[in-house]
Amino acid sequence: MYKQIVAGVLVKYVNFGKGWRHRLFVLQNGVLRYYKVFGESRVNVHVLFEQLRKQGELTLIGAETSIVENKWKRNNVLTGISSPGSHEIIAPQAEMHLQVSKLQESSTDYRKFYIHNGAKVMRLRAETKEDRWAWMQALRQAKEVWDDRTPETPDVTAPKSNARIVSGDNNFLMDLEGVHERLKERGATDDLCSYVEDLLMNQHQRYHNFMTAEADKRRLLLEYLHKLENDKRQLETAMVVESRISNKNRIVSRRSLGDTPDGMEQSEVGSEQSDTDADEDDSTERADSASTDEDEEVFYDALELARSGSLGSVGRSGSLDQALSGAVVSAHLPNETSMQEDIPGWMAKELPPPPRRDRLPPPAQQEKSVSLWSIIKECVGKDLSRICLPVYFNEPLSALQRIAEEMEYSELIDVAASYPPGSQERMLYVAAFAVSGYSSTAGRTSKPFNPLLGETYELVHAEKGLRAIVEKVVHHPTVLAAYGEGRKWTFAGDAEVKSKFWGRSIELTPIGLLTLSFNDGDVYTWNKVVSSINNLIIGKIYVDHGGTMRIHSSHSNLVCKLKFKEQGVLRMREAHEVRGHFELPTGEKVEKPLLFGKWDEAMYADMPDGSQTLLWQKSEPPPDPTRYNLTKWAIQLNEITPGLEKKLAPTDCRLRPDQHHLELGEYDQANAEKLRLETKQRAARKAAERGDPIRPRWFTRVEGAVPGRQQAYKYHGGYFEAREAGQWPGVRDIFGPGLPTDSPASYPSSPTAARAQGSPLSA
Repeated sequence: MYKQIVAGVLVKYVNFGKGWRHRLFVLQNGVLRYYKVFGESRVNVHVLFEQLRKQGELTLIGAETSIVENKWKRNNVLTGISSPGSHEIIAPQAEMHLQVSKLQESSTDYRKFYIHNGAKVMRLRAETKEDRWAWMQALRQAKEVWDDRTPETPDVTAPKSNARIVSGDNNFLMDLEGVHERLKERGATDDLCSYVEDLLMNQHQRYHNFMTAEADKRRLLLEYLHKLENDKRQLETAMVVESRISNKNRIVSRRSLGDTPDGMEQSEVGSEQSDTDADEDDSTERADSASTDEDEEVFYDALELARSGSLGSVGRSGSLDQALSGAVVSAHLPNETSMQEDIPGWMAKELPPPPRRDRLPPPAQQEKSVSLWSIIKECVGKDLSRICLPVYFNEPLSALQRIAEEMEYSELIDVAASYPPGSQERMLYVAAFAVSGYSSTAGRTSKPFNPLLGETYELVHAEKGLRAIVEKVVHHPTVLAAYGEGRKWTFAGDAEVKSKFWGRSIELTPIGLLTLSFNDGDVYTWNKVVSSINNLIIGKIYVDHGGTMRIHSSHSNLVCKLKFKEQGVLRMREAHEVRGHFELPTGEKVEKPLLFGKWDEAMYADMPDGSQTLLWQKSEPPPDPTRYNLTKWAIQLNEITPGLEKKLAPTDCRLRPDQHHLELGEYDQANAEKLRLETKQRAARKAAERGDPIRPRWFTRVEGAVPGRQQAYKYHGGYFEAREAGQWPGVRDIFGPGLPTDSPASYPSSPTAARAQGSPLSA
């Protein structure tokens, strides 16, 4: 039997008058039950969970579930209820058996899903997309267990002998006894009663055997269908691998002969025609760029869409065969020859890349609950960067790393570099990259650490062909400056974020431009839209983005306008939607291509030929995102891989003690270190006011820059050279001594010291 028990709070649609209401759902032994969590008939959640934990392994889904349980736990302590047996659990409101139900996910709302049982439909909504995925996995697994039950299953109601059937079927025994009594009342003899009973038992056995045989047939049929599905997937994978090998061999053989023609792109997608106008370097780069996990996911999703007919084409191909080859090209599959040609010197020194983690270390202590309202009610209308909050509201990442997070899908820029300067195709992928930077904010309601003045973060990722440096250059107002470079492009920008608290929400307004420069001279600039954190006091906290983003190409003066639609009560279907179009230098709107999608899911383009192209798709969530809802990419950002601690600058935020302690779940030490660092920074700022001001180390202020239109700070170089030499001249000691005087000496003050004491930093 299915021993795992799954529980969580979901929003259920009741009726037109009541609308959506929170309910506690429990999935156990293939049956989904739900209870009320508010009102007179509400269930004692803590007592219920304690009873369920005694029956099997209890898995909780969603942050709201833990909040409700902790609330009931505190209420039980106040009312003197100390044991589960001291409070009776009320009956569930209703239940639904998955054995006769059908599961379906909503195609318009990423949080909704439905359960049909033939008589009614249960409409449910999870807190986040990740929670819906977890619920669907649990429901499917429970349903599969019921579907795969056979007569050999110990507790299945299908015994093989007459005696076991009669002894185990109480309903049949009662009916048989009733028949016997009625026969006696009518004067039937004992022989006649025995004959009728034997006849009924034989018929019962016959129908039982028939049902068992049908169940076995169904199980065998499902196994055969699963086998066919696996064979189909293996065949598709073999086709992809064969296509890769064929493309690589064709490129290598032509280069060895020295007659590689122009129009390599057409030969790579399987076309017999050669495009003499295509640039050889650009086309070979599309076939030979480095592959990543995110690329593979985009490729396979595009392949499935092409097969199902949802997309008219993938990339530049039209037919299915071309879609297969074209998808392989757009996925940036590695080619050894071109990789050796395109690898910069710094990247060769970082290869092979180190293994990277996929989850955070388990917390060392239980997190304490803090009243949010008691803290933020004094902060209305104030600048949040001047407010000292405890680490319970933080995530183990710095605002510097949040900037680096936006480079997660840098492969889109590599794709854009393969197209001609100023072309619409290049603009499409630049726009997709600009939107993808918001995908990691879904479900991320914790506050990143506010960096210290002079604090830095370096991102060196040889797998992506990417390295970057971010520095906090101004403390008040907070200004962060960034610089990054790939194989054929550089990225730069600085942003001042103005934050205001307005009672129920926090509004974040970025001021500044981001600049993407390709090696061929084409430069793209765009602005960030306004972000908000809503429902801080009542309701489910969520992050939203709204406004218009303008992307400008210096080569063609082509402009792409992207409209981010904010979530509203009457516009739930439009939540997270992004729509965009192109405008010519004259201001005339281009009919096609048109961009559409959602900033937390995927972006598509309606092409002039009537087809649709998948530009970008968000990666799958990690196996353990924790309460911070970090992505796979974000989990790696704060990791110190083996040997990296010797290369990091002393100001790198991965060496910041309070952030490190929070990642390990050492909340008391994190709060103590946070207070110490903020006190140290205030003292350093006062000392700088009396003497020389503190200047940025790796960036220089551009004189005459227009705020909001041009970059105010420019990277002047030297960081990566100092990193290679292992010397950091002019770098201040911003983290200071390890521990405050009132902290336990058993805890290390920095990640480097933590390694010396055996702390599981890279667990």
